[in-house]
Amino acid sequence: MKKTIAIIACAAAMLLAGTAKAQLGVNIGYAPVTYTSKVTVGNNTNTSTSDMNGFFAGFTYNYGFAKNFGVAFGLQGRFNFKKQTGGNDLVVVSANDKIKTTQILLDVPLLFNYSLPLGSKAKLSAFVGPTFSLAVYGNTHVTTTTTVLGSSSTSEKDYDMYGDDSENNRFDIAAAFGLQFQYDVFRLFGGYRFGLMDLNSNDNIKTKSAGFFVGLGYTF
Repeated sequence: MKKTIAIIACAAAMLLAGTAKAQLGVNIGYAPVTYTSKVTVGNNTNTSTSDMNGFFAGFTYNYGFAKNFGVAFGLQGRFNFKKQTGGNDLVVVSANDKIKTTQILLDVPLLFNYSLPLGSKAKLSAFVGPTFSLAVYGNTHVTTTTTVLGSSSTSEKDYDMYGDDSENNRFDIAAAFGLQFQYDVFRLFGGYRFGLMDLNSNDNIKTKSAGFFVGLGYTF
C-alpha cells in the first residue's frame, strides 16, 4: 500500500513541478469496466465477468519533446457503479436481493502521443502508454427482503471490497491506447485499456480489468 501511494504521490509532484512547460487540459468522460475472473479448481477453470458503468474527470499536462511527439500525464478520479438483483459475484446473496456496488479509483496516465496536423487549428493524435490506478473505495450494499406469512421485513448489509478479509487488490497497471481529435481548444478522444495486474490475491483466482473509454477535453 505504501509503495502504491508513493508512486501516485511522485507522479503528482512531477505534474506540479512542470506546469510552466506543459499544456494543461481538463477531461471528462465515460469509461465502463469489465472484471474477468478465472477460478481454477484442480484441472477445471471457470470464467466469469462483472460489468460496471464508469465515469471519470481529471486534468492532463502534455509535453512536446520533439516535432509532433509528446508525452501526456495527469491525475483523474474514476467512479464505477453497478446495480442488480441477485447473482452478484462479490458476495453470496439470494436471487431476490438488491445489490448496489460502488468503486472510486485514482488514475495516473502516462501516454506517449504523436500528432498529425490537419490544417491550422485541427490535429489528429494517436496515444499509447500505461495508466497506474489505485482503488481508494469499494463497497457492495445488499438489501434483503424476507416475507413470512404475508409480513415483510428488510435488512441491509455492506461488504467492504478492500477490507481486512478481502482478497481484492487495490493497485492496477493498465495498458491504454487510442485516438484523439482536437479542434482549437476542444478535444474528442477514445480508446481501450486492459489491466496487466492480477486483482485477486487468491492463488486460484485471477482477476483482470478491461474496457473502452470516450471523453471530451478542453485545453487551456
